[in-house]
Amino acid sequence: MAYVLIAILSVLVVAMVAWPLVGRAPAPVPVGQGDDRRAVEEELQRSLDAIREIEMDHRAGALSDEDFRALDADERARAVALMRRRDALDDGAGQ
Repeated sequence: MAYVLIAILSVLVVAMVAWPLVGRAPAPVPVGQGDDRRAVEEELQRSLDAIREIEMDHRAGALSDEDFRALDADERARAVALMRRRDALDDGAGQ
């Protein structure tokens, strides 16, 4: 019983310490980039937050190694696709 209580308290302490890092506001989007870029930036930030959450859940023991690998790979692939989309929008705006 004591181990469960210690584990729960540990997860809460980690969450409170990590909150300023995870809960920060997204970086401001430069003026003139358009709504598409802003939407991609917001989606990318959500994806990066999800990656952090998946890692925290795995470290806390809430996800098995197999589930972690699957969720992490999917979310990282989504983030890469969003970064490429953002870069393509930037290249198109610079021409």
